Amino acid sequence: MRPAAASSFADPHDSGAAFAPGLLRAHRLFESSDLDDARERISRVMQPHRLQALERPRGGRSHMDFVRVGGIGVGTIRFGETTRVDVSPVEDYHLLMFCLQGHAEVLADDQPLQADGRHGMVCAPGSRFLADLSPDCEQFVLRLDRRMLESHTGRPLRFEAGLDLQRPALQAWRAQLHLLLSSEALMRAVQASPIVAAEMERLLVHLLLAGQPWTDDVPLRIAARPAGTGAGASQAACVRRAVAHMESHADEPLRLADIAAAAGVSVRTLLDAFRRVRDESPMQTLRDLRLERARQRLRTGEDGITVAIAALDCGFAHLGRFAQAYRARFGESPSDTLRAAG
Repeated sequence: MRPAAASSFADPHDSGAAFAPGLLRAHRLFESSDLDDARERISRVMQPHRLQALERPRGGRSHMDFVRVGGIGVGTIRFGETTRVDVSPVEDYHLLMFCLQGHAEVLADDQPLQADGRHGMVCAPGSRFLADLSPDCEQFVLRLDRRMLESHTGRPLRFEAGLDLQRPALQAWRAQLHLLLSSEALMRAVQASPIVAAEMERLLVHLLLAGQPWTDDVPLRIAARPAGTGAGASQAACVRRAVAHMESHADEPLRLADIAAAAGVSVRTLLDAFRRVRDESPMQTLRDLRLERARQRLRTGEDGITVAIAALDCGFAHLGRFAQAYRARFGESPSDTLRAAG
């Protein structure tokens, strides 16, 4: 093990001050001394993944802080143990990570990288993220929704995997991120106003694009051939197979890898095909399919049906997120739909 590296993600106006995201501490999602419990809770925010203790447990506690700013999720994660994190593959977002404390040995986009307070990584959708974390490691993570990023760039992109926090071109992004996480007034404004949140999202994205090298995502350029011939027809068939599998197994805890296997393609190919054919991710398609089924059940008003039963039977394990997604899609709450049916 290398010695823990102190974080250099400092206030750009005070080079001696270590970055401490104090405002995130007010958004603590959980604390736990059980690694399986931590994995399950983190999966609700990020995605299903594997956690493995690499040494004899020391009795450390896990925690996660998390807040959303438009299409960007900002958070910290700590396990308090020497832990391996295996996300295979990253689903429909770009994962940016470095360490506030400690260090990690990382595999991202098939590249071995070191993560500490001065260096991190950006992992693309469809790629594997594997990290061995030191027991004192606290990760700082950004979850950048793929579709949100493409709305700003107008095309698919892929960041350079290695993140050098000392890069001069990244200092404006660092300064803005530090301001967001240290100004209570600014954070309140972002949370109170969707317009302010959208503007903050736009600013953080464009500062990152200006500071971190990136290229067009080559597989997507190849995929954008006319539909009906060559790759276009193959992608349409891939999507049909995937959707048919989702429809048959919508009530099961499907993973992206399960859907790709059923379609007979790799996860990256599946993601590319859905972007080209449907302009959304497979998991968005699955969520919408489940929402439609839940709405059908609620509208029938069948005996004994409740919102919780409809949600669980249609594959939603978290009732709060189900209700939020339902209202966003249909313009009413699930309980409103159920009352109208009665």
